[in-house]
Amino acid sequence: MTSLPPTVSAIPALARRLFDADVAVAEVDPREIDPEHVLLPAERDAVERAIDTRRMQYAAGRHCAREGMRALGLTPGPVTPDSDRAPRFPPGVVGTITHTQWWAAAAVARDTQRAALGVDVEPGTVLKASLFGSVLTPGEIALLEQVDEPLRGLVGKLVFSAKECAYKAQYTLSRTFYGFHGMRVELPWLLGATALPDEGEFRAVFLRDAGPFVTGDALHGRYVRAGGYLMTGVELRHAP
Repeated sequence: MTSLPPTVSAIPALARRLFDADVAVAEVDPREIDPEHVLLPAERDAVERAIDTRRMQYAAGRHCAREGMRALGLTPGPVTPDSDRAPRFPPGVVGTITHTQWWAAAAVARDTQRAALGVDVEPGTVLKASLFGSVLTPGEIALLEQVDEPLRGLVGKLVFSAKECAYKAQYTLSRTFYGFHGMRVELPWLLGATALPDEGEFRAVFLRDAGPFVTGDALHGRYVRAGGYLMTGVELRHAP
C-alpha cells in the first residue's frame, strides 16, 4: 500500500520561513477543504467543470490567500483568474498561490509593502535527468556536472522550483511569458557541497528583458525542505 504524504499540520510551516514578518502566509492540506464552503461566487466559474481534486486545490489556495488578508487586517476578497489565468488579488493586495495534490499555500502583502511575491511548492523528489535540457540552461547543466551525481537531481528540482516562483513574482510586474531558459538560478553554496541543505538562498538572474527587468537583473529568494516537500519563495520590495 502506498502511504500518503504527511499533512501540512504535521510539518513545521514552510512558507513562514521564506518571507519576512510583514508578509502574511497560510498553508493548508487541500484534502481538508470543502470548495462549496470556501469559494466565493466570483471564484466558482473557473472550476465549475473541474474534477474534484482540482477544485479542492483551487479552493485551498483561495482559502490561504484570504487567511493571509485577514492576518494583515484586510477585508478578505475573491481571488479570481485574470484573462491570462494569473490570480487577480483585490485592490491594495499583492500575493501568490501554489499547490500540489497534498499542500497549498499563499503569501500576501499590502501593495505598499511589496511590489511582487512568488511561491512554489513541489514534492521533494529529484528532477529526472531526461528533463535537464528542458528546465536547465547549458551553464546550469555544466555546473551540476561538477557536483556529486546523487545530488544532481535534487539540485535540479530546486532550480526548477526557484524558476517557478521567480517567474510568478516577475510576471506580476512584467506580464511577460518566457520559458525556463529565460532565467539562470545561482546557488553560491553549491560547489563543494555533498548534500542539499534543508534551507538556503538563491538568485534568479534574468537572461532576457521582461517588462521593467533587464538582462542581468536578479531576484533573491529562499528555499526550505521538510517532510518530503520543497518550497521556494521570492519577495520583491519597491525600489527606494
